[in-house]
Amino acid sequence: MFRASVVALMCLAAATVTFSDLWPCSAAAPTGLSSSTPPGGFRGVFFNPSIRHANFSDYPWPTFDPYGPEYRGKIRAALHEIADDAKLNFIDVFIPIPFTLARPPQAPRAGQPLHEWANIAYLDNAAAFVDDCHDAGIFVEFDLADNRWIPYCVDSQHHLGRPGGNCWPVADDTPWDESATWFSEVIDYIESHAKHPENIAMWGMMGHYQLGTAEPDLWGNDLNPAVSRYTEKFVKNVWPAFRAAGKRPKASPIMLPIFSNNSYWMAKTPESRLAAFSNLKKWLVDDLALPPDYWPMTTYCYCDPAPDGVYYLRRIVEILGKENASRIISTDFKGPGHDQEIKDSIISAAAHSPSDMLTWHFQKCAEYGFAGWWIYAYQDQEVFDQRSGIRCLDGRWKNDLLRAIKQQTR
Repeated sequence: MFRASVVALMCLAAATVTFSDLWPCSAAAPTGLSSSTPPGGFRGVFFNPSIRHANFSDYPWPTFDPYGPEYRGKIRAALHEIADDAKLNFIDVFIPIPFTLARPPQAPRAGQPLHEWANIAYLDNAAAFVDDCHDAGIFVEFDLADNRWIPYCVDSQHHLGRPGGNCWPVADDTPWDESATWFSEVIDYIESHAKHPENIAMWGMMGHYQLGTAEPDLWGNDLNPAVSRYTEKFVKNVWPAFRAAGKRPKASPIMLPIFSNNSYWMAKTPESRLAAFSNLKKWLVDDLALPPDYWPMTTYCYCDPAPDGVYYLRRIVEILGKENASRIISTDFKGPGHDQEIKDSIISAAAHSPSDMLTWHFQKCAEYGFAGWWIYAYQDQEVFDQRSGIRCLDGRWKNDLLRAIKQQTR
């Protein structure tokens, strides 16, 4: 049940949340590339190498308990191929809260010492994975995913963590207290146990109460305003502790522009489609005066301009501040293999080749001076029959996409 739940929710994070109906620094972030950004910026992929794990045979993402010699060797080989063959320097990996718990779904109480609740083997091996990334010349973005963003009493029927479950924890009436402990202690532990913590590019504060490993609901929903109110409360209570933990850079939650073409969103203004950006900027910068090191966002090809005439990337830069453009990470590219998401959106990409779509993304990152990007995904996968990788299921590179990627290093 634990395995099945995690697999299903990670897939949903990649494929479904997009169309749900529904920086150490001062408060004033300086301009220019952060000292944590490598020369030329971050160039990466969402890391799903489809390597079979002894305990999770159909789980295509890296997991770290156990992290035995055979499995680890294959993970290390994939990391080196990403660096050597694709000339990339960056990967994104989710750490779902259930894997980190000694007895899921039992999550830590507020302030509870880590050794009382954590799966130490998993965390030790996650630290070893950081060192494996270092050996390959790869930086890793760890997105920590906690599902407890709103109390269980709000929209109870849609919560992933449910009473009697054995995987995802149940959110109590003040879940931000416990969540702040989990985020902080995981960050501190992995950083202090990795030999090369400098290869942690950034930590991301992630999670969704329905989908687990996904972007949080930052855009709000007129049908249930309590979700937005409690999400704001969660952010304002957890972000200070998250930002203060460890020494490596902190990324905001990944922000999602809503390009859905359903009736709810077609009645909304272009500015409403970017509510996640304006909300998070207000909460972190205007209200808390605690800006992140990086602002990651999901990006759709051909949204600047979009068919409605709006230059959405330009507007996003205006919302976050032009002085922060060099701290934006364009992620989760919607392009090759994302046919359904694009079909269900206002975006038009049918006349463009897969390599054209990637090239559009790269050119826009260069145009606005973003800190970097990562593509969803590294490899095609059998789970949910996804074909959005730059590599086929059998390991062959998709040469048209590889050529487009390699051109970014010239």
